[in-house]
Amino acid sequence: MQTKILYLFTRTPLHVGAGASVGAIDQPVQRERHTGFPIIPASSLKGTFADAWNDGLLEETNGKGEVKKVRVRKDGTSTAAAWLFGSDSDQHARAGTLQFTEARLLAFPIRSVKGSFAWITSPLILRRAQRDGVIPADLLKDLKEPSDDKAILEAGGQAKLALGNKIVIEEYTFESIAIASKLGDYLGGLMVADPVWTEIASRLVILSDGMMSFFAQNACEVAQHVRISDETGTAEGGALFNQENVPSETLFYAVVRATDNRNPNGNQAAKKAEDALEAFASKLGAGALQFGGDASTGLGYCSVKLG
Repeated sequence: MQTKILYLFTRTPLHVGAGASVGAIDQPVQRERHTGFPIIPASSLKGTFADAWNDGLLEETNGKGEVKKVRVRKDGTSTAAAWLFGSDSDQHARAGTLQFTEARLLAFPIRSVKGSFAWITSPLILRRAQRDGVIPADLLKDLKEPSDDKAILEAGGQAKLALGNKIVIEEYTFESIAIASKLGDYLGGLMVADPVWTEIASRLVILSDGMMSFFAQNACEVAQHVRISDETGTAEGGALFNQENVPSETLFYAVVRATDNRNPNGNQAAKKAEDALEAFASKLGAGALQFGGDASTGLGYCSVKLG
């Protein structure tokens, strides 16, 4: 099995809906239950990536004479989509060689009184990233969780975000603690093609896990919408609702694993795990992919990189 890290940097606000609400937000985003951090579920990732292979599907005629697009024909002939993401045939059912985890939060943008905005993270998020192979252990060996009233900044952050020995994000004031670290520079190299993310070293703020969870749950965008009547073209009464979106400039990461082809008899049988990751990376390119809902109104467009 081969493993790579997939990075997703939101260019526009992102809404992957939870499907139900128990609070004031009618349409919340999906979150981890125990931390409150927003996530992108693996099913959303896999579905978006699988769609990129639709142009290579095969044509087959069903019993009614209708032509449809398939990943695997009845004779077992398969496409790259079936090899990577799984078969759509009940006669030749098999799993794909690519496996995705959910996309986890790595850095979250938040308003700052000085410098416009900062990216916040926490020791829990960073140690998870270490465990998943995103960050080398030696960059975190001296990291200690700050108390809830303190924020850790590197030298660049002190210059860009701090007001004396304080930093103000949202309506909260923290005592800033300067550290000598190369963490920000390392993180900046994760999305080298994005000119905004390259500023991470001067905007990185490490908060306590508790404060990180608080901001991740309360500092997302909330947009109000109203349903429009098809008959009148005007707003329907009582149809006002609000929708939560993860803000643009949020960085997520997911683990992508690949195995050798699981189908010993198909026309992709000789393919190895390395071939799967190479084919997957070649499709990503340098453009943006759309995840979640409301694509027609510009939500969910992300820069994607396979590290």
